[in-house]
Amino acid sequence: MKKNAFLLVLFMTLISCGRSYHELPFGGMNGKVEKVTEYHIMPGIWFAGFKGTDVMYMNATAYDINGNEICSAVMDSIGRIQAEAENFFENDICVRSTQRAGGRTLAQINFKERSGNRLVYDKIAGSQMIRMVVKENSFLRIFKSTVSEDGEKKLKNVIRINRHGYPVSVDVYDLKAGTSSHEKNTYDENKNLIEKCITRTDVSGEETLEIVYSQYLEFDEQGNWIEACTYNKNKLPVEIIRREIEYWKQ
Repeated sequence: MKKNAFLLVLFMTLISCGRSYHELPFGGMNGKVEKVTEYHIMPGIWFAGFKGTDVMYMNATAYDINGNEICSAVMDSIGRIQAEAENFFENDICVRSTQRAGGRTLAQINFKERSGNRLVYDKIAGSQMIRMVVKENSFLRIFKSTVSEDGEKKLKNVIRINRHGYPVSVDVYDLKAGTSSHEKNTYDENKNLIEKCITRTDVSGEETLEIVYSQYLEFDEQGNWIEACTYNKNKLPVEIIRREIEYWKQ
């Protein structure tokens, strides 16, 4: 995953906090995962066997004992935090979420109430207070949500999951900007993502296609991968990812 894509994930985590569809506990990994640190390495350096500073950037995610994602961060090659998100849960509902970047708070979202399929939040961005409403519904394995800010529709998400709970397609419509992204995911028999196909449409209607293939090279004793290589749509290596996984002690 590219660095800017990870920043987008942090933001999407903020705006979707508390929805009825949640990512799988512990990020879909086996066992009770406490923390995951990923090191993104330039493939040319990795293939050459270079032992020096080979990391492009890092990201880390931490989970509570119930598998809720409580914080995530993207860091530069020496571990300085570039952006981070922090979530607080009560009864498995995210009641507060904060996004920071460059040493300052970009936004904070506070849960106010739930009424039927409507979740109401107060979003603080800079000195501005925004009333944010997430309206959601689901049918079988299709989950839909619409995000409004001060009554104006801003985002629409449609997530389709397979029988294991993994998202096989994610459609995101930026209703305010007039752009969209459409993601299709393919998994292997061990539920590892092996192909991600993303089509993005800009305001002019022009589409761009990005395909990422993943090959898993090493696994830990729990069956979670700890080393992988990603390739672009031309099957050229993009990066090597090494993961350090810490588990909650039983």
